[in-house]
Amino acid sequence: MAIKASEVARRIGVKTGTLGKWRRQGKGPKGWYTLSATVVVYPETEVQKFLREQQEALERRQQAPASPTPPVPPEEPKP
Repeated sequence: MAIKASEVARRIGVKTGTLGKWRRQGKGPKGWYTLSATVVVYPETEVQKFLREQQEALERRQQAPASPTPPVPPEEPKP
Protein backbone atom coordinates (compact mmCIF):
# COMPACT_ATOMS: atom_id res chain seq x y z
CA MET A 1 0.00 0.00 0.00
CA ALA A 2 1.28 3.48 -0.85
CA ILE A 3 0.90 6.56 1.33
CA LYS A 4 0.88 10.16 0.07
CA ALA A 5 3.76 12.36 1.16
CA SER A 6 1.42 14.60 3.15
CA GLU A 7 0.36 11.64 5.31
CA VAL A 8 3.97 10.47 5.69
CA ALA A 9 4.97 13.96 6.83
CA ARG A 10 2.17 13.96 9.38
CA ARG A 11 3.20 10.55 10.76
CA ILE A 12 6.85 11.51 11.01
CA GLY A 13 6.13 14.98 12.35
CA VAL A 14 7.81 17.05 9.64
CA LYS A 15 6.60 19.33 6.86
CA THR A 16 6.13 18.02 3.33
CA GLY A 17 8.91 20.38 2.27
CA THR A 18 11.25 18.57 4.63
CA LEU A 19 10.34 15.27 2.98
CA GLY A 20 11.16 16.82 -0.40
CA LYS A 21 14.51 17.98 0.92
CA TRP A 22 15.20 14.53 2.34
CA ARG A 23 14.38 12.92 -1.02
CA ARG A 24 16.95 15.15 -2.72
CA GLN A 25 19.50 14.30 -0.02
CA GLY A 26 18.78 10.56 -0.03
CA LYS A 27 17.40 10.65 3.53
CA GLY A 28 14.08 9.67 5.05
CA PRO A 29 11.88 6.73 4.05
CA LYS A 30 13.08 4.89 0.95
CA GLY A 31 11.16 3.57 -2.03
CA TRP A 32 9.19 6.71 -2.81
CA TYR A 33 7.92 7.36 -6.31
CA THR A 34 5.97 10.04 -8.13
CA LEU A 35 2.45 9.49 -9.38
CA SER A 36 2.26 12.90 -11.02
CA ALA A 37 4.06 16.24 -10.98
CA THR A 38 2.52 17.03 -7.60
CA VAL A 39 1.94 13.65 -5.93
CA VAL A 40 4.68 11.58 -4.28
CA VAL A 41 3.92 8.35 -2.45
CA TYR A 42 5.86 6.06 -0.13
CA PRO A 43 5.45 2.34 0.52
CA GLU A 44 3.79 1.74 3.91
CA THR A 45 6.46 -0.82 4.83
CA GLU A 46 9.27 1.71 4.24
CA VAL A 47 7.56 4.36 6.35
CA GLN A 48 7.10 1.86 9.19
CA LYS A 49 10.74 0.78 8.86
CA PHE A 50 11.93 4.40 8.96
CA LEU A 51 9.85 5.17 12.07
CA ARG A 52 11.09 2.00 13.79
CA GLU A 53 14.74 2.87 13.02
CA GLN A 54 14.26 6.40 14.34
CA GLN A 55 12.71 5.08 17.56
CA GLU A 56 15.54 2.57 18.03
CA ALA A 57 18.16 5.28 17.48
CA LEU A 58 16.44 7.49 20.06
CA GLU A 59 16.37 4.66 22.58
CA ARG A 60 20.09 3.95 22.01
CA ARG A 61 20.94 7.62 22.60
CA GLN A 62 18.89 7.66 25.80
CA GLN A 63 20.57 4.50 27.11
CA ALA A 64 24.12 5.60 26.32
CA PRO A 65 26.05 6.73 29.39
CA ALA A 66 26.51 10.45 29.56
CA SER A 67 30.06 11.54 28.86
CA PRO A 68 31.66 12.80 32.04
CA THR A 69 32.44 16.48 32.16
CA PRO A 70 35.83 17.40 33.49
CA PRO A 71 35.81 19.11 36.88
CA VAL A 72 36.16 22.87 36.84
CA PRO A 73 38.87 24.11 39.21
CA PRO A 74 37.71 26.69 41.75
CA GLU A 75 38.56 30.29 41.03
CA GLU A 76 41.41 31.83 42.93
CA PRO A 77 40.33 34.55 45.35
CA LYS A 78 41.12 38.03 44.09
CA PRO A 79 43.31 40.18 46.34
